[in-house]
Amino acid sequence: MRMLMSLIIVVLLAACQGNGSRPDAASLMPITLEKAYAGNIGDVDRLELLDGSTGERKLVNDREAVQEWIGRIKGIELVPEADQQGRVGYLFSVGLYEGDEKTFGFLPSEINGIYYEENNELTEQLRALFEEQFGRSF
Repeated sequence: MRMLMSLIIVVLLAACQGNGSRPDAASLMPITLEKAYAGNIGDVDRLELLDGSTGERKLVNDREAVQEWIGRIKGIELVPEADQQGRVGYLFSVGLYEGDEKTFGFLPSEINGIYYEENNELTEQLRALFEEQFGRSF
């Protein structure tokens, strides 16, 4: 009986461990923000910007400015990192809203739990937006 209980405990503990649920990099394909967005990215009317170094937030409520910026970044191709191990910290975080509902969020290096190689074009677009909105250098 003791042996059976020990076996059950070991099996349960092994089942709870999991593999971290990180995807296999070989199965990942390049993506754009437009493809990653579940709905119509043209419906986004507000951005929430979060400075990861200070925690300061800014809202961009001008739909025309939001769509102009999205138009510049939505087609940028992002290539998955070979190493999909978890990471901490970020400088830029962007939330996309349709009305009052947050519909999507991303970091320049992470979208939907997948890590991507640094993309200079995306980073520069983010830096320019953040500098404009926060009124300081990043």
